Amino acid sequence: MFRLTISAVPFLLPLLFQDAFGWSPVLAGSLVLALFAGNMAIKPVTTPLLRRFGFRRVLLSATTGAALSMALAALLTVETPVVIIVVLMVFSGVVRSVGFTGYNTIAFADVGHGQMTAANTLASTLQQLAAGFGIACGAIALRAGSALVGADALGALGAGSEAFRVAFLLLALLTVPAVVEAWRLSPGAGENIRPSRQA
Repeated sequence: MFRLTISAVPFLLPLLFQDAFGWSPVLAGSLVLALFAGNMAIKPVTTPLLRRFGFRRVLLSATTGAALSMALAALLTVETPVVIIVVLMVFSGVVRSVGFTGYNTIAFADVGHGQMTAANTLASTLQQLAAGFGIACGAIALRAGSALVGADALGALGAGSEAFRVAFLLLALLTVPAVVEAWRLSPGAGENIRPSRQA
């Protein structure tokens, strides 16, 4: 569910900025680029976070942060200062990256050495499927938002803002199962592959 909802966000954001807010593709793309800047900026810190806090706390923080970022995206309006949007995009990118790294690593915690090649192939395939389904999930959430508010999300300028608000809230709700899953993890989950504090 984490991959599914997270993959929908970069699909919906440019549509929100261009079709609902009426901003140029350059501005919309620059704001989405901030999301990926946050994604890259946190990468060097992810391993130390796993060393210090373990998989359970890191994944719980990342999934909760992802749900929060989607709920906050639902509050964006055309009047929202650009600097606030940039901060939200960077935050969204940070929790996205930390969550992806945590899930990508812990997925192999119980896989034996002899099964690692097959497991890696399966994991890569599932990642691609989740990305594709995430875009579909975003489109369905936007269509559901349009139906609920009675607006054409891609119609007249500003007419679809409410539809996007509903779509982001639906995605935030769909992320809650990932939060529950992370909360239910054992505190020692993934200890056998957890990076050593001395490393």
